Amino acid sequence: MAYSNVHPKEISRMSEIAISFKYQLKSYLRTKRFIALAILVALISIAVFAVEAHAGVNVINAEYSNASNYLYSFMQNITFVVVILAAFFGGNAISTDFASNYSYYILVQPARRSSLLIGRYIAALLASFSIILIYYLFAAIASFYFFGTLPLVFASSIGLVALFVLSILSFAFFLSSLFNNPQTSTVAVVILLIVALPIASSVLQGFLSVQPWFLVNYGGQVVYTIFSTHFVHFSQVVIPTKGAKFTITQYEPYTLEGIEIMLGYIIIFFLASIFMYNYKEVKN
Repeated sequence: MAYSNVHPKEISRMSEIAISFKYQLKSYLRTKRFIALAILVALISIAVFAVEAHAGVNVINAEYSNASNYLYSFMQNITFVVVILAAFFGGNAISTDFASNYSYYILVQPARRSSLLIGRYIAALLASFSIILIYYLFAAIASFYFFGTLPLVFASSIGLVALFVLSILSFAFFLSSLFNNPQTSTVAVVILLIVALPIASSVLQGFLSVQPWFLVNYGGQVVYTIFSTHFVHFSQVVIPTKGAKFTITQYEPYTLEGIEIMLGYIIIFFLASIFMYNYKEVKN
C-alpha cells in the first residue's frame, strides 16, 4: 500500500486556503467593480491602439524604429493600471472582517486567519492579473500590427508585471490591516498608491535628485524599461529659466534592482499583513 507524504495538518491548511480562494475569487468576478475595471482597461488599450493606427504604420515606424522602443512607450501605462487594480482588489481585503457583525461570522470559523488571508491574496492576484493580460494582449497585437514582430523580452515583462502586482497587493493588504472600515481603507490605499507615491517619486527625483529605491512604484518601472534599447539609469535635463537654470533628474531602475525592490515589498508587507490579521482584535 502506498502512503502519502502529506501531513493531515498540511491538507487541512491547503483546504482552508483553497476554500478562501474559491469564494473570494467568486466574489470578485461577480462584482460590478471587476467588470468595470476590465472594460476600462480594454477601452484604454483600444483607444491607445486606435490613435496610433490612425496615425499610420509608417508614422509609428519612423517614430519608434523598432518594436522594443514602441513597447517601451506603450507599456508605460501598465504601472498605473496595476496600481488601480491592486488598490481596488486589496484595499479592503482585511478591514472588511473588522467592520461590522460580519466579522463575528468570519473570524469564528474553524480556519486559520493566515489561510483566509493567503486565499484572498491569491484570488486578488488572479483577478488583477486576468485584467492586466487584456492590456498585454493589445500590446502584442499592436506590436505585430506596426512591426510584424514581438520582442523576446515580452514574456519577461509579463513575469515582471506579476511580481509588481504581488508587491502592490502586499502593500495594499498591509494598509488595509490598519483600518476597521473597508470604505476608509480603500480610499486611503487609492490615495496613497495612486497619488502620494507617484508625487513622492517625482519630487525625490526631479527636485531633490534622490533615487527612490525604497518606493515600490519606482521598482515597478522595470515592467516597461526592460524594452528599452537605450537604457539610461541616471539622466538630467537642464531647463533654462529667467536668470537661472533648473535641472530635473530622472532615474530608471536596473532590472535586477527593480526585482529586489518588488521582492522586498512582497516579503515584508505580506508577512506584516499576516501578523496584523492574526493579532488584530474585533472591536464593537
